[in-house]
Amino acid sequence: MVPGSSLSNGSSSRVYGLTFEIEPPASVRPEVAFTLPVVVAVRPVGAPNNDPAQQLVAAASLRDETGARSAVRLSGSITSSVRSRAGNTTSGYACFRSLAIATPGRYRLRVMLAVATYNGTMTTGFVDSSVIQVHADAPRSQHPTAVQISQLQRLVPENIDISSADIAAWQQA
Repeated sequence: MVPGSSLSNGSSSRVYGLTFEIEPPASVRPEVAFTLPVVVAVRPVGAPNNDPAQQLVAAASLRDETGARSAVRLSGSITSSVRSRAGNTTSGYACFRSLAIATPGRYRLRVMLAVATYNGTMTTGFVDSSVIQVHADAPRSQHPTAVQISQLQRLVPENIDISSADIAAWQQA
């Protein structure tokens, strides 16, 4: 994981940390959806001073392998509210399902966080994944590791549409 930066226009006193709970796979086929969802944890950093945040929204995009430029088409659920057991919140998880990359190559997935306030929306930071290699010889599906299964099971009660039945299906993929 390559950490992103925090951006601010001065209208919010809150900074958020973003980390991958479930990273994208290291190798996938073109136009074949990732087996597991990509899940990003969002946590506030420090104490807020009159934090105006009303809702957090995360968006996934594709970058070249250096992270410097936008890359080819990414499809699937590329936006997600930040949610937790408490509903849409300012601390929780963003979940991206059925992501697929159209063109062979080497890329990074970037997840950017936007804060919606009474005064508008601003981007507050991002996180980049490790490099994803997209090629025709990649496995059709990615089998979850024991660590990923444990992480997914821990996420079931977090209100991000991951169920025990989903986990069982991913294990059979």
